[in-house]
Amino acid sequence: MKSVLHYFSLIFLALWATASYSASIEEAYDIIRNGNPEVGYKMLLPFAEKDDPRAYYGIALLYKDGWGVQKNSKQAIDFYQKAADRGHQRAMFDLGMFYQNGYLVKQDYVEAIKWYEMAANKGYAAAMYGLGGLYFNGLGVKKDQDLGKSWFTKAASSGFAPAIEFLDEAYNFGMSSKK
Repeated sequence: MKSVLHYFSLIFLALWATASYSASIEEAYDIIRNGNPEVGYKMLLPFAEKDDPRAYYGIALLYKDGWGVQKNSKQAIDFYQKAADRGHQRAMFDLGMFYQNGYLVKQDYVEAIKWYEMAANKGYAAAMYGLGGLYFNGLGVKKDQDLGKSWFTKAASSGFAPAIEFLDEAYNFGMSSKK
């Protein structure tokens, strides 16, 4: 009888561990948001070892701001790139923004365009807007206001409020004809 109870308790523990592990990325994010980033970081590590872009992105955020880990810009960028290379759109956008603004990395408009284009081509509206700004102002590329407006229009069509506002202001100030 004792071995049967031991057997069932082992099965219960295995099932409980599997069930709790399967929801851990979302739980880790909740735990981080609720003020315990050290525990959230430890929960994300097994997923990062399995090459999960969401885990890479979460870890990047922690390293960027020093939440639950020692702040480390190089580690943050490495994890952002791992997430982006695996299709994480927000990581692509963030890298574009970092390179555009010289935040955590040396300012590099060409690199910003690369990351924005990757995210924009996957439908990420904020990246479309960022790309529009670079083309509109000729930052890292030959100035092309028509191409810039095209990207702003795509972002606006996705409902991105800053792009809608920009196009309205451009129209109101005579910088553009409304299409």
